[in-house]
Amino acid sequence: MKILDDLKTIQAYSKSKVSDTISFLPDQISQSWQDISKFKWPKNYSHFQNIVVCGMGGSNLATELARSIYSRDIKIPFVLVRDYHLPQFVNSQTLAIISSYSGNTEETLSCFKEAREKKAKIFCLASGGKLITGAKKHNIPYYQINKKYNPSHQPRYGLGLQLGAILSLLNRVKIIKVSSKEIEQSCEYLSILNQSLTAKVDSANNFAKKLAAEFEGQLPILVAADFLSANVHILANQINESAKNIIQYYKIPELNHHLLEGLKMPTAISSKIKFLFLNSNLYSAIISRRFYVTEKVLKNQKIKFIDYSVSSDSKLLTALEVLLLGSWVSYYLTILNQQNPTSIPWVNFFKKELAK
Repeated sequence: MKILDDLKTIQAYSKSKVSDTISFLPDQISQSWQDISKFKWPKNYSHFQNIVVCGMGGSNLATELARSIYSRDIKIPFVLVRDYHLPQFVNSQTLAIISSYSGNTEETLSCFKEAREKKAKIFCLASGGKLITGAKKHNIPYYQINKKYNPSHQPRYGLGLQLGAILSLLNRVKIIKVSSKEIEQSCEYLSILNQSLTAKVDSANNFAKKLAAEFEGQLPILVAADFLSANVHILANQINESAKNIIQYYKIPELNHHLLEGLKMPTAISSKIKFLFLNSNLYSAIISRRFYVTEKVLKNQKIKFIDYSVSSDSKLLTALEVLLLGSWVSYYLTILNQQNPTSIPWVNFFKKELAK
């Protein structure tokens, strides 16, 4: 882990601005929350029958996180679309949130076109591009993301900019209930937590660095349940793209019905597996019991695992703590793997080939 405490190495990787962006998470959330809170909504943007959110990759992760946190409070169907087409049920009583960080994602633009054809109530979320241009042209409400707090220009680390906006939007249209005070307190806590996770804090006292070191050379398997389910997807996305490291994620209770029998073969891979359980005192008793028994099964199979538990009385704050920690872990694993956190050559190659 010495590399994570080497100042020259840290300075070299800091040029990517990823560490700056991760540190800005509380500012991202606060800014976009306040911007949408001041937004003047069209009078007919209420009483929806359903919600669909269209976005690819990092552009739909913030919404998945919001839906995961408040899943038991949302009283109407809430569907995430990661494709070219909208569900057939979309109509004039649908709130269609069209999200693309760049504003140029082809699948999302396709959904934008279909949403207009179906006369859905549309809200666009992007930093610019064709999506913002289209929203202006068709007089559709939109929020243009201010990239000030995402100097890395990586959507997967700018989730706070979208999350604050989504939470504020859903609160404004009475889909969820979250107060400005709760957002403010959460951001204050994240700012404090940041102080123990930044690169200046040595490995002996930095849990994110310790966790990244646990994953070095391993096949991480992330496990969560209930309101933390989106967090494992987010962390997997960040580790895939930044650290160039294969990783899997699963949810309890579903994994209990199949995965426990699939850890034996092939032995070359099973010996490299290391689980991370995202635990919480806010889980139900039966879910907590499942975590305990699942870990017992792993012990019996001599599979390595780490149990990370967050104690809090707030689902939102718990999910945000895991989001911040996970972002730092992905960054430090990137350094350990000696990879460029902002370079995505194979994704870019794929897009070029697809465009031919």
